Amino acid sequence: MAASSADSSRPARKGRILIVDDEEGIRELLKAILEADYHIAEADSGAALLLALEKEAADVVLLDMHLPDANGLHLLPAIKQRWPATQVIMLSGTPNDGGTKSWAAESVKNGAFGFLSKSAEFSFPQVLDCVSSAVAVRRDG
Repeated sequence: MAASSADSSRPARKGRILIVDDEEGIRELLKAILEADYHIAEADSGAALLLALEKEAADVVLLDMHLPDANGLHLLPAIKQRWPATQVIMLSGTPNDGGTKSWAAESVKNGAFGFLSKSAEFSFPQVLDCVSSAVAVRRDG
């Protein structure tokens, strides 16, 4: 699959990241963090996520736990079954308490590459490191 919009100054194809969150502000923030290094696509619901993946598989999906039409944790197995090479990083806006830790463990158990909190611990370097690692795993896998 050729990337027609690839940056010719880079020797390797940029990774494709799909940001799935119903909050436009979060999508815009993540896009701003990642767009210099990756091709970015966005979706605001579970249905839009599936349509976007049908159109073009992503290297990495940043998937919110709570979407208006779906639970991200329930979408995870379907994504991994249909697009097994795609790495999924779960996102949650819930403060980092015992519940978040159990969601993180459940996410990884169900095939997620990682889990990022959108709460006060959210940091640009953490997002970049996690996405970069997930893209590397996707390409090596």
